[in-house]
Amino acid sequence: MEILYEDAALIVPVKPCGMLSEYSENEPSVITALADHGTLYPVHRLDRAVGGVMVYAKTKRAAAALSAAVQEGLLCKQYTAIVSGTPAPGAGELRDLLFKDAVRNKSFVVDRARKGAKEAILTYTVRDTREVEGRTLSRVEITLVTGRSHQIRVQFASRGWPLFGDGKYGSREKAPYPSLFATSLAFPHPTTGEMMRFSAPVPSDYPWSAFGSSAYEIERKYLIAYPDVAVLKAMDGCCVARIEQTYLVAPDGVTHRVRRIADERGVRYIETVKRRVSDLRAVEEERVLDETEYAALLERADDTRRPVFKTRYSVPYASHTVEVDVYDFWNDRAIAEVELASEEEAVALPDCLTVIREVTMDARYKNVNLAKELPQD
Repeated sequence: MEILYEDAALIVPVKPCGMLSEYSENEPSVITALADHGTLYPVHRLDRAVGGVMVYAKTKRAAAALSAAVQEGLLCKQYTAIVSGTPAPGAGELRDLLFKDAVRNKSFVVDRARKGAKEAILTYTVRDTREVEGRTLSRVEITLVTGRSHQIRVQFASRGWPLFGDGKYGSREKAPYPSLFATSLAFPHPTTGEMMRFSAPVPSDYPWSAFGSSAYEIERKYLIAYPDVAVLKAMDGCCVARIEQTYLVAPDGVTHRVRRIADERGVRYIETVKRRVSDLRAVEEERVLDETEYAALLERADDTRRPVFKTRYSVPYASHTVEVDVYDFWNDRAIAEVELASEEEAVALPDCLTVIREVTMDARYKNVNLAKELPQD
């Protein structure tokens, strides 16, 4: 099981679909799978069928603090789902009274207050709608305000938008599990109070794969002297692209951008959403846009950040691809980036590049911040 973070107070795993989040003597559970990490205390849960990011306390004191954060609404849970149809409006709030039938292990929307009924609230944004094998499917991002049993599943299904593969709530599509994944989790650290944010990519199989790619990006970044671009262009396998990068309004912990990329293959448009996991690692979701979609997303540009124009020289070198970005706003420096398979992997750069220093950990040199302010050094 993947572990995103662990210290003396807590552990943050990525729960696989089909595994219980609470202890069971007879069935696989996260707590059993992580038994060698000590005693774990659950402070929230995910349905057995739902995978994604969770946090467990490792001490009673941490459990009390995290449970208090849950009660105070400070534990923020975000999900991604694939639903049938097109939720309308494209963004909004769903508010219902839910009643859980414990015997049938199924929740229902009810139209009036009754014993056992609880208010359920979530907000959502439709990120993409596509025709997939004759079906209309939408990828939806969801933030839970309350945490009721099967809440997301029943609230969307009650409006005619069942989750893909969720036969329990009306989907006619066959899948091992409902298409719902806990992509992000944020909470105050139980000891320090520091806000912790964690993300994981959605599954890579169908129907998720119909909406683009989602994977970890592990990257090191270097500030370099302005390169001899003629030397770069002469290197075997060098590809040159002209990029216009525009940042869109996004919630805390999320970077949302669109790019216009012109190279020898023509012009492409790419949408990227990034959620930071650590200084080196982010979850990166990308999809190809058409020109109309690109123009529509530009209407949501963050007006506190200017578009970034750069020329990228991508050079295969020492089992990696080194990306050298030459920005229009600098004439004495540039950035070299290398994407890695693991955080421990060594990096080698071509001799023609003069490294000033590594800036992987320097937030000022992230593109989203360069779009706002240039470092004064």
